[in-house]
Amino acid sequence: MNETIRIIENLKTVRHFSDRNIPKEYLSVILKSCVNAATASARQTYSIIVVDDKEVMKEIGYVGGIMLVFCVDFNRVIDMAEYLGFQYKHGIPIVDFITGSTDTILAAQTAAITARSLGIDSFFSNCVHRGNINRMYNLLNLPEKYCFPLIALILGYSDEKKSKLTKKGRLSGPGIIHFNKYERLNDQGVENIVLEYDSQDKHFLSLIDDWREKGYNHYLECFYEKWCGCFKVDEKNDYQINANNQYNQVEKMLIKTGFLPD
Repeated sequence: MNETIRIIENLKTVRHFSDRNIPKEYLSVILKSCVNAATASARQTYSIIVVDDKEVMKEIGYVGGIMLVFCVDFNRVIDMAEYLGFQYKHGIPIVDFITGSTDTILAAQTAAITARSLGIDSFFSNCVHRGNINRMYNLLNLPEKYCFPLIALILGYSDEKKSKLTKKGRLSGPGIIHFNKYERLNDQGVENIVLEYDSQDKHFLSLIDDWREKGYNHYLECFYEKWCGCFKVDEKNDYQINANNQYNQVEKMLIKTGFLPD
C-alpha cells in the first residue's frame, strides 16, 4: 500500500476540534492543491470562501480551525465573457448546475485529502442548507444570481478529549460496485446490506449508534426516520419522504439563483 492510499483510507469525520490553529502555510498548500482537481473545460465554476471567524462559523453550523465554503459559481465566467465582449449563454441552467457541482465537489474532496496528508482532520457538512439559507448570502456576501453554497468543509485538529475513534463504515460490494452493467439488488441482496449496516464490526454513523436502545430493529430504520424525515405508510413498511422537510428551501433558492426555471 502506498502513502496516497493510506491517507485516503485514513480519512475520518471529526466533529470536535481543538483550539490548535492551522498554520497559514498549510492552508496555502490545501488551497493550491484543491484547485488542481479535474474541472470541465478548465472553467473551475466554483468559488471557495475561506472563513476563519469563529462567530461566522457558528452561525453557519460548526466551528473548527478553518471553514471552507464551496460554492457553485458562474459569476466569474460571466464577467470574463462580458469583458471579452460576449454575452454568456447558459444553455440549460440545470446542466450548468450539475457541471458546476461536479467541479465544486472534486475540489472539495481534494482539499480534504490534502489536509489529511498534512495531519489535519476534516468534516464535510451540508449545514449551509439548514436553517435559513439566505443567511449564507448575507454572511458571505454571495452573489444573488448563479452562485449556490454547495457544501462546507471544516478543517482542524481533533479534540482527543471529546472525539472518539470510530471505524468508518462503507459499503464496497453488490449494490455499490457494478461491472459492465447496472444490476438491481434482489431481496436477499437488500437484506444483506441492511444486516451489514447493523453489524458491530462496522460503524456507519456515530450520532445514532444507540439505535437499539431507541427500540429500532435495524440501524436503517432509525436512519430513515430520524435523518431522512421518512415515515412508514403501510404494513408493508414502504417509506415515503416527508414533503414538509427543511430542505424545500433549497429548490426555491436554485430557482432564485437561476439554476432552475421559475
